[in-house]
Amino acid sequence: MKVSKLKEQTVPKIFTQNEFKEIIIKITNKSDFNFVIENELHKNESDLFWKITNEFNDTKKPLAYILENKYFYNSDFYVNENVLIPRPETELIVEEVLKLNLDEKNLFDVCCGSGCIGISIKNINDSVNLYLSDISPKALEVTKINLDKHKIKGQLICSDYLEVFKKVNVKPDVITINPPYIDIEDQNVGESVRNYEPHIALFAENNGLIFYEKLFNDLDFLYNLNKELTIFCEFGFSQKEELEKLFSPLIVKYNIDFKKDYANNWRMFVITSKESHG
Repeated sequence: MKVSKLKEQTVPKIFTQNEFKEIIIKITNKSDFNFVIENELHKNESDLFWKITNEFNDTKKPLAYILENKYFYNSDFYVNENVLIPRPETELIVEEVLKLNLDEKNLFDVCCGSGCIGISIKNINDSVNLYLSDISPKALEVTKINLDKHKIKGQLICSDYLEVFKKVNVKPDVITINPPYIDIEDQNVGESVRNYEPHIALFAENNGLIFYEKLFNDLDFLYNLNKELTIFCEFGFSQKEELEKLFSPLIVKYNIDFKKDYANNWRMFVITSKESHG
């Protein structure tokens, strides 16, 4: 059957355009979807397509977990149910970090999950010294698979959030953080997300703010390690006002710059020291 015919049958009835594209790229092992669209699938490819479709329909499992793959910042990443599925809005962190001079700098990807942030950055600038930390040993197994997949060198550290900086004797130059930030009581979380993605990577106490509270409380400690440090951190689009309140006692010593994602939602902040950046 032609790929275009499969598309007619399943988009948008079952899959979005992007989901269909991800499946076809995966089962044909071809990166050029526009080339494949007019092709006939081999029987084994067609059978695999319907197997994936049936599993998606029957289980409501996120497609990335079925494919064990998610495209992020121009690359494919292995994913399973031990890590959060990379989101397009998180690519903003990568883009912002790449604006810095990263040559020979020490980059810490904290709460790294699949490793997609740190690995994407090192894919662009291989001179970066990459450190990836997560509290979950099973998540770090996925990170290791992606390091090998991308032929990237990085040091893996199993550590609870910012405790990593008490574990290793390395001066951080850049820290990226995509912490859990969904309120435990939030009823707007999609069923497939709640049922399949790791809760340890999704939900946080104190209305989803506890990891930001810990970060702000530890800023003096972190900037004592390196006054030139830059911190990039993602947050939920509705949390900006609360974060500004939490940060307000620190504005004498630190800058915080809030940035919007591609959908025009507030999505991340950048922290620098006023002592070094004015």
